[in-house]
Amino acid sequence: MTERLYTDHPDLYDAIQRGWDYDRDAAFVDERVAASDPSVLDVGCGTGEHARRFAEAGFEVTGVDPHEGMLDRAREKCGDGVTFRRGALPDLDLDGRFDAVVAIRGVINHLAPDALGPAVAALADRLAPEGVLVFDNSPLPPEGNDPAYHVGEYDGGRYVRVAQMQSRTDDRLEWVSVAFTEDGAVFTNSRPMTPFADEEVRGALDAEGLAVETREGYGPDDRRTVFVARR
Repeated sequence: MTERLYTDHPDLYDAIQRGWDYDRDAAFVDERVAASDPSVLDVGCGTGEHARRFAEAGFEVTGVDPHEGMLDRAREKCGDGVTFRRGALPDLDLDGRFDAVVAIRGVINHLAPDALGPAVAALADRLAPEGVLVFDNSPLPPEGNDPAYHVGEYDGGRYVRVAQMQSRTDDRLEWVSVAFTEDGAVFTNSRPMTPFADEEVRGALDAEGLAVETREGYGPDDRRTVFVARR
């Protein structure tokens, strides 16, 4: 597994993800939180785009991500008003309970199959009374897919990125991304991904005694299954 894009070049990561509708995702969560002066735990917060929007909406925000480079970028965006800590599922080493716990954009799909139950338990354990847990299951193709590429610009100039999901022999996928910048740098990222069935995810939530509803995405043209769970 290589992760140079996440560790060394979060500015390039932000450019690649520029078209994502972070406003839509954050609004979906905000609409489902009943508490006044709410708090949110953003697991897999990346460079802080969701965290920044939660803070602007009046949440007390704690963001968690395994990559220090991403967290540094998030701190630059959000300032001192948001707390960021290094960590990852299924081991969330932090105290406190939150009115909302979120893991947005396929965070659970980065887990090994046997880590799903412990990860959902860790998320549920951080819920305050009457809190809401929101996360999604990405529709990953079990057979893999064709390479896709795009060209864009970031602070360092232009880049080309090629990405593909490749099938493996262990019911997982290997996500591979290669980015080429105009100054000749090449950044390769790869990681195993798990295409969980929605029934598996619901079973893990049921095991925690949570009331669960599912939605078809956070908004129009979003193909992910979104799970909204409460105690």
